[in-house]
Amino acid sequence: MDNENIQLETERLILNSLSYKDIPKITAYLQNPKISENVINIPFPYSEKDAIFWINLGNQGRESKEVYNFAIRLKEDEKLNFIGAIGIRLDKKHNKAELGYWLGEPFWGKGFMSEATKRIIKFGFEILELNKINATHFLHNPASGKIMIKNKMIKEAEIKEHFKKGDIYLDIIQYRLTRKEYKNL
Repeated sequence: MDNENIQLETERLILNSLSYKDIPKITAYLQNPKISENVINIPFPYSEKDAIFWINLGNQGRESKEVYNFAIRLKEDEKLNFIGAIGIRLDKKHNKAELGYWLGEPFWGKGFMSEATKRIIKFGFEILELNKINATHFLHNPASGKIMIKNKMIKEAEIKEHFKKGDIYLDIIQYRLTRKEYKNL
């Protein structure tokens, strides 16, 4: 598998490598505090320097086959403009991965993230041959949990005060899907 040129498609989306050309859109979307409040590793305010760091980190992870981050792009847009991101971070020792995602607010509520998540789950089990994929969301962000549930992920735990963001300790809900569960869908 050519790690640098992986392109996944859904009915409405193309998932492919992040590009430095995406930096203006990444930076613009992530200036929205609603996104940083719901994603542990997105700072606010978000700068061009943050976007460069994130893309570089993703490129290094892809080279080492430990992180697969994808730009989410609309097929109907001739320029395939960036609307968000999705990825999985592998734990090779245990043959599992953690799923994470975010989407620019203008694209919320249209089913794009559920569609992208379904495709990444398929990639994880069928191409990477993972045994388990898990994902978490903050308790105050039930919309993210709905995406996990829609993709047949199973609620595994509610973990109290698991992350600290600023001065606040936040609870998370963790979901999972194992290879056996995926095959039985």
